[in-house]
Amino acid sequence: MRMSVCQIRLHEDAIVIIEGVYHKVLSRDESGVTLRTLGARPVSITKTHAELAELYFGEPRRLQLITDLTDGLPQAVKDNILRSIDSFTVHQQEVALMRLDYMQACDQCFALGTHTKVPQGFDDISQRVAAERRERAIEHECSNPADVPLERWSGSALKGWYGRWRKGGRSLAALIPLDDRKGRTGFRLDPEVEHIIAKRIREDWLLLNGPPLSQVINLIQGEIERRNNKQVIALKTPDGMTIRRWVKANVSLFDQIRHREGKAAAEQHFRHVQRAPQSTRPLEVVEIDHTPLDVLVLESDGSPARDRRRREKRTKRVWLTIAICATTRMIVGFHISDERPSWTSVMHCLRMAVLPKDLSNVRVMTAWPVFGIPEVVKLDNGREFHSRSMKAAAGQLRFELRYMPRRKPHLKGKVERVLGTIARDFCAYLPGRTFRDVREKGDYDSVGLAALTLPQIVEYFTLWVVDIYHNREHGGLLGRTPLQRWQDLGGWGVRLPPSADDLDPLIALVVPRTIQRDGITYLGLTYQSNELRGVRRRKGFHFGDEFLVKVDASDLSHLLVLVDEGVGWIKVPCIDPLADGTSLAEWRDVVRTARRMTREGQRVARATLFRSMELLRAECRKAGVRPQRLVDTDIDWFREHADDLMFDIAGEAEDDQAHGVERLRTRRPARSARMNSAESGRASARVGQGGRQFIASHGQTVALPAVFAAQAHASTSSAVPSAEAFDADDPDNWTAE
Repeated sequence: MRMSVCQIRLHEDAIVIIEGVYHKVLSRDESGVTLRTLGARPVSITKTHAELAELYFGEPRRLQLITDLTDGLPQAVKDNILRSIDSFTVHQQEVALMRLDYMQACDQCFALGTHTKVPQGFDDISQRVAAERRERAIEHECSNPADVPLERWSGSALKGWYGRWRKGGRSLAALIPLDDRKGRTGFRLDPEVEHIIAKRIREDWLLLNGPPLSQVINLIQGEIERRNNKQVIALKTPDGMTIRRWVKANVSLFDQIRHREGKAAAEQHFRHVQRAPQSTRPLEVVEIDHTPLDVLVLESDGSPARDRRRREKRTKRVWLTIAICATTRMIVGFHISDERPSWTSVMHCLRMAVLPKDLSNVRVMTAWPVFGIPEVVKLDNGREFHSRSMKAAAGQLRFELRYMPRRKPHLKGKVERVLGTIARDFCAYLPGRTFRDVREKGDYDSVGLAALTLPQIVEYFTLWVVDIYHNREHGGLLGRTPLQRWQDLGGWGVRLPPSADDLDPLIALVVPRTIQRDGITYLGLTYQSNELRGVRRRKGFHFGDEFLVKVDASDLSHLLVLVDEGVGWIKVPCIDPLADGTSLAEWRDVVRTARRMTREGQRVARATLFRSMELLRAECRKAGVRPQRLVDTDIDWFREHADDLMFDIAGEAEDDQAHGVERLRTRRPARSARMNSAESGRASARVGQGGRQFIASHGQTVALPAVFAAQAHASTSSAVPSAEAFDADDPDNWTAE
C-alpha cells in the first residue's frame, strides 16, 4: 500500500543514490521527480513522491540523499562536508556557527536586493552583523560593553565563506575553519639532530625524578654545538620550542608518566576500570578513614584572661575518624581527638555508628536516625585497622573487614570525597584554620586566631553533619539528600546483635593471657574467681595455654575471659582494690608516678602504688578536676608495656616494711552490693531499649536517649550512698587498717 506523503524537496542537480545507482535530479513538479542516471549511458526515469518516500523510509533503505560536491571546492572542505558536525572540536563548531550568522545575513540581503555580491557589499554586511552580534552578547550575557570586543571581518573573507557555503550545499561543515591545514606539517629536522634529541630524551629525561625538560634542552643544544666544532658541515641547532614540539609529537603522555613518575602513577591515570557493584541496602557497606582537620584548637579553656596574649596560647591539631554509609551517604559515626589515629579511634567511631544518637545536648533541628551493625566495613591497611580487638569485634558482631590495597584510595572513594567536603565546607568558617597549602594560607595567623576548644569542635561538627550535610542534595543520589535516601530505604531495616551485651567488644581491649595458680595477671593487677580456678582442673588444660582476655578500658575492676566457645565469656573480678573504678588512663598515671618514686633497678612496691594514687587524686582534687579519662593512645601504650608491669605481689609485706608504710584500705560500701546495683542498672539500659551511654570525645555524650539514661541512673543510685554522705574518691575518706 502506498503512503500519502507531501512533496520531497530536491534541488536541481542534486545527487541521490537509488539501490546503489547514482542519479542526478533534472526537475521536480507536483507529480514527481525526473532523474537521470550518471555514467556512460545515462537513462532518465520519473519517480513519484510516494515512491521516493517508500524508497527512503522502507526497509532496507534504498534511497540516500547526497550533496553534489563541485570541483571548485578545496579537498579539505570536501572532506569536512562528509564528516558529522559532532566530530569537530567545540572551538571549530563555535567558529562555524559564528560564520553561519554572516552567511544567513548575506542570503537575506542579496534576496532583498539591498546589497550586491561585490567586495563592498560583503564589507557592509560584515560591519552590520558584527554590531548586531555584539549587542546580543551584551544583552544576553549581561556583560560590560567595554569587555565585549567588536568582530572585524573583511569583505573578501565573507565572500570566500559564502562561495564555500553555497557550493557545499549550505552545509555547516563547509564553514569549519581549516586552521589545521595551514603551515607545514611535521618536523623538518636533520636526521642526525633528531637522533641526538631522541637519545637525550630517552637517557636524561625519561627517568624517575629526572631533571626538567628545560635542562635537557640545554644538554641537547650543547651536544650539537660540540659536534659542530669538530665537523665541516655544521648542524642547525634547534630552539627550545622546536624540541618541545618534537617531544609532544613523539613521546606519549603514558610514557612520560610511566618513566618519570612510576608504574603506579601511570596505572592511576590510564587504568581502564569497570564500575564496582553498588550497595543497595542501608549499612550494607560502611567506609572508614582518618584525616587531620585543618584547624587548631586550644589546649586551655579559652578564657580571655588566660589567652590574653598570643605567647600564652597553646594550640594543638585534632584528628577526625569518620564512617559513612555507601548506599545513603549518611555519616553513621565519627570520633574527634587530639591524639593520632589508633584502633581506639576506630572502635569509638564504630560504637557511635552502632548505637542510637542522643542529640538532646546539641542545637540541631533535624534527627539523626542511624544505628545498627554494618555488613561490610571498608578500611585502609593501616596498623590501627589490624588490631586483635578490631578483628574480635568483627567476629562477634558478624561483619566483614575488607582491607583496601595500598595506594588505591578510589576503592573507597565515597569517604574520600566526604573528607574533601569537610575540609572545604566545615573548616571554611572556623577560626584558627591551617589550610592545606602555604600559598592559600597567606598571612593568616592560625595560632593567634585559634579560639575553639575540642568539645566545641565536636559540637559544631555534629551540628554540621546533622543539619547541613545530611540535608544537602547529593549528585550520587540523583538529587536526593542523604537523609531522604535513608528514609526511602527504611523498609530494609537495620541489623542488631542478639543481645546488647554483644556490643561490649567495641569498647574492650582483647589480649592473650595465660592462667596461673593465682589467676590472671594483667598490668600488675591480679584477677581471680572460683570459676577461673576450675578452668585449670578441667580436661585438656595445659600449662602455657593462652586464653583471650577482654579488658574494658574505662574500668579495670574486672575482665572477661573466653574459656569455652560454647559457654562464652566469663567475668573475673580484680582482687586488688587499686583497680576498683580505675580506668587505663588513670592507671597509667599511677604507674608512672610510682616508678618515679622507686629507685632504679627495683620493683614497684604495693605501698608505693597506694602513695602515688593518693598523691595524684589529692592533686587533682586541689586543681578542681578529676584524673584524665581515656584517650586514644592509652591502650596502645599498655599493649606495648603490659609485659613490663609485673609487680612483686608476693613480697608485699617486705616492701611495706622497707618503706615504713602500713597497708591501706578504702572505707567503701560492700563491693558485691555496688556490683549488683550496677548490673541492675545496665539491664535496663541496652541498645535494644535505648542503648548505654558512652563518651565520644572529652566528655561529650553522643549516644543513649535521655529517658533511658535516667532509668539507669535511678537504678544505680538507689544502692550507692549520696555524694554528700560519702565520697569514695576523696583521699580524706581513706584510713589505715
